[in-house]
Amino acid sequence: MDVYRINKEPYHTDPLSVVGSYRHGGRWNPKGIGILYTSRSPELALLETLVHLPPITLPELPQLWLTTIRLPDTDNQAIFWLEPAKLPSYWHSGILSETQTILTEWLNNPFCLAIAVPSVIIEEAYNIPLHPQHESFIQIEVVSQRAIPLDNRLRQ
Repeated sequence: MDVYRINKEPYHTDPLSVVGSYRHGGRWNPKGIGILYTSRSPELALLETLVHLPPITLPELPQLWLTTIRLPDTDNQAIFWLEPAKLPSYWHSGILSETQTILTEWLNNPFCLAIAVPSVIIEEAYNIPLHPQHESFIQIEVVSQRAIPLDNRLRQ
């Protein structure tokens, strides 16, 4: 399975780095535990990136890079899929200190490489955080990486 990640320049040079999520935390992880945020589609990866950018104009944005990452071809045990109905009611509206504890078991003991979580933006679409401490993480492969131009209509 291929997953996708958007990095801002100059961070694209190490697309598998979890330093940012380690330092700052995210929806699914607290500071001090780094995971690699990816998405099931390039479109969702871009949308997730754009909603987290400060309110700046398109010309002010750094160059964005799309990375395609191939997960190891295993017996489908590499990804645990979470359905929105099985998550706490606050998963999409909670503050980070609440949502960062939902995956505590996996964060502390990665029983699988990835957990597919619904996107807050479009819950039918899935983000796929990868755990760098899982034994299969060393088998993931960067398939491609390219700069992506952004259509001016995106930030009007």
